[in-house]
Amino acid sequence: MLISTLVSTVAFFAIGDVLVPGSPAPAFTVDSFVRGPEVKTLELGKVHVIEFWATWCGPCVASMPHLTELQKQNPDVQFIGVAGFERGKDAADGTKRVDDFVKAKGDTVGFAIAFDGDGTMANTWMTAAKRNTIPTSFVVGKDGNIAFIGSPTAELDAAIAKAKKADAPANLPATANAGPTATSAVPPKKTVEVTEEPTDETGSSTTSSTSTETHSVTKNGVSSNSVVTVETTVEVRGGRRKTTVTRTEMVLSDPNKPLGITGTSGAAGAKTSSGSSAGSSGSSSSQR
Repeated sequence: MLISTLVSTVAFFAIGDVLVPGSPAPAFTVDSFVRGPEVKTLELGKVHVIEFWATWCGPCVASMPHLTELQKQNPDVQFIGVAGFERGKDAADGTKRVDDFVKAKGDTVGFAIAFDGDGTMANTWMTAAKRNTIPTSFVVGKDGNIAFIGSPTAELDAAIAKAKKADAPANLPATANAGPTATSAVPPKKTVEVTEEPTDETGSSTTSSTSTETHSVTKNGVSSNSVVTVETTVEVRGGRRKTTVTRTEMVLSDPNKPLGITGTSGAAGAKTSSGSSAGSSGSSSSQR
């Protein structure tokens, strides 16, 4: 099995429950692409493979020809290698290291490569899934949910084939990375929960995530559809972590009426955290 162990040297945090197959895909928030095609959001109705790797990780490098071959065999699937544990004195240095590496490898890297400079995606994907080894692959299905988490072995091949065979849900919006809006028959119901606790994390950062659920409910013989949006914001500042969870429920009284989603569904987020990430062979660290 192609595995390189990562030893965390900083307290990371995950938003919400543990990320598992069936969970909505977290936000796609890389800093930049060093090899295209550039992707802004994860397109619903399309299968994506997100591979976390680093230039210093031997097993990651060894898996690249296999991923390149998979991309050739599956042109309808978007493969993206995310360098989320790259060493470097700053983001520009880390980007250059990744860029130089990819150029040196030439055609052996035949898929998109992105740079996650401050480690936000490493937190919201890898840490949230309790993964501490790279390379790690995530398959995101046509419905915007995680379909597979594991090493890039034959299990990944099978997961991609299964995800491609699955039918895309009807009436999907365009992308999986922005919050939804819906036409509601009654005023939306909103609740806000705020918790605050001390943290060992240094510096300051703000991370947000949005997930969406749809439900059909029958009450007193009357059926209705609803869209529930959960927005989670985590702020780390001055040794304190503040988590704000906002739930908004939009209800339609007619279950046969379309939900009227004019935005997008799935998981979303924006990273505004400052800091840098660095790593060395067999380890990774992030300073915030």
